[in-house]
Amino acid sequence: MSTTTGARPAAAESRPTTGPPQVRLLGSGPRRWRWLGLGVAIMAAGALAGVAAVERLDEREAVLVAGGDLSAGHVLTAADLEVARMSVSPGVSVVEEGSLQDAVGSTLTVPVPEGGVLPESALGPSAEYPADGKAVVGAVLAPGRFPVSLERGAAVSVVLVDDSASGAGSGAAGSGGAAGGESAGPASGSGVTAYPARVQSVEISETDGSASVEFVVDADAAGQVSAAAAAERAAVVQVRPRGQS
Repeated sequence: MSTTTGARPAAAESRPTTGPPQVRLLGSGPRRWRWLGLGVAIMAAGALAGVAAVERLDEREAVLVAGGDLSAGHVLTAADLEVARMSVSPGVSVVEEGSLQDAVGSTLTVPVPEGGVLPESALGPSAEYPADGKAVVGAVLAPGRFPVSLERGAAVSVVLVDDSASGAGSGAAGSGGAAGGESAGPASGSGVTAYPARVQSVEISETDGSASVEFVVDADAAGQVSAAAAAERAAVVQVRPRGQS
């Protein structure tokens, strides 16, 4: 009896697999983690910077500032003051917002420009104004008797002119008195006497160009300066403040 052995079927011939090519995503290897770590570090640094900025904002103080130009000798009202938040360096004299009511009614000993910080040292019972030995004198000066550039705070000489003296007009223009504000004595010349002073306030009339000026002078000179101003015998010469070259 014969056995017929069938032929083993031939192995299927391998054929190359067709299909879309494999694509490797960028950053799918170890490099991806390095970039991820760098991103996390940048985010953390940004968060820390934001926290530091918020902390600096929290350190700002609410202080009083001038709502307009305030002259020395001015009695403060609530309308004169505004509140501003700012960083204040140690040792800087300020008035905090909570002291607003205490500041109202105080007299300024120094001029404060609009937006300027109100110094605590210029207020309170110790801030007597004018200072001991000083006086504030007002005068209305005709055009030509004061520099057109005259400003508050300027160091000047108030020249008292004796119109009956020969050459008084030229003496007024040429006599500067003592430089450096109101701290020195009078200077005398031919027909004129000059008293050092500081301008506390000045306002120019739009109608006739005259100047309404307040001066801080030595108390001993206040009578002479006031009398000369009333008799229209006063003129003003601006001088260089003491200590400036």
